[in-house]
Amino acid sequence: MAGSTFVFNNPRVERIVSGLGAIEKLAEEVERLGGTRALVLISPSVAKTSLLTRIRQILGPRAVAVFDQVKPHSPTESIANAVECARDAHCDVLVSVGGGSAIDTAKGVAALLAEGGPLPRLAVRFTPPNQKEVPPMPAPKLPHIAVPTTLSGGEYSYSAGITEGGKKFIVADPKLAPRTVLLDPEAAATAPPRLLAASGMNALAHCVEAVYSTETQPLTEAYCLKGIGLLARYLPRAVGNSRDLEALNQVQIAACLSGMGVYSAWTGIHHAIVHVIGGRYKAPHAEIHALMLPYAMRWNLNATIEAHARMAREIGIAGSDETALAAAVPEHVFAMNQRMGLPLRLRDLGVPRDGLMQLAVAALADYSIHTNPIPVRSAEQVLQVLEAAW
Repeated sequence: MAGSTFVFNNPRVERIVSGLGAIEKLAEEVERLGGTRALVLISPSVAKTSLLTRIRQILGPRAVAVFDQVKPHSPTESIANAVECARDAHCDVLVSVGGGSAIDTAKGVAALLAEGGPLPRLAVRFTPPNQKEVPPMPAPKLPHIAVPTTLSGGEYSYSAGITEGGKKFIVADPKLAPRTVLLDPEAAATAPPRLLAASGMNALAHCVEAVYSTETQPLTEAYCLKGIGLLARYLPRAVGNSRDLEALNQVQIAACLSGMGVYSAWTGIHHAIVHVIGGRYKAPHAEIHALMLPYAMRWNLNATIEAHARMAREIGIAGSDETALAAAVPEHVFAMNQRMGLPLRLRDLGVPRDGLMQLAVAALADYSIHTNPIPVRSAEQVLQVLEAAW
């Protein structure tokens, strides 16, 4: 009997170069994409590492400008400043170096240069329960090469999360996806252990929610279940030893699998909550992901026993009882956070209890929520997850 019909949207990344020394391909990739004048976008913290010096050496005269003021959550004012830098230097290619904020800032720069501002007019609009409006962005975009130092997986997406006035919005256009991603474990080795841990849990959240999304399908599961197994096996090891290049490369591959898989399945209540917390309280995006994941998994557990049991087998949890296997997975995820020294409660990130209902109401307007395995129709449902995590 034929299987059910599904649609898999392949991410628009043209080329992924993975392994030790992958970063040495940077100049070659700039030339392949027709670039001669590169703008390097990087955060102040990553700019202080040896990575920026190495990138400048590899690019040589092609590195005509460096914007080293990338800010967390990619605020519009930071993107506008980077656009001015790109215009002043007549740049024709973007190179993002760092985590999700650097990558999304580069996407925002490409969008603003091509389409004009302000960026909020390009925001994806969501009307509950499941109506999405994506403004057209027809203009050609500058090519973008991503050199990720964390595991958030934003380099495989053509959407960008941008903030303004304490609120996060999404811009999306297939032409915003990086054309090349360079996965070099020595780049990941520059990330502080806590950031690496949190961003790895961010990738795990993509995998988990994609596997039990209402729009999951076989290709998503193939990517994301494999990613779950790799992250469970190698992330604590990579966090514990920044010179374990094998473990670092394995978690980079896992982040790649998460980014590839999640794109067709969307996510759920976890991502909706993370989006609204990050915009309001300036907490680190990846740490919010890590913290909220086990609570969202527990809340969805009764509707996702089979999916959780499949995750358990990938992780290597022993047992034959499906329900017991499923219940063990959120606890394993919580224990990973605990072992790696990540925050375990929203209060630890400065989220006040009297702000939880406001967050719950805002999460209902996030597009991610409509593919949650348990239908979410009220703020009170979201509040249950937030209260458990507080």
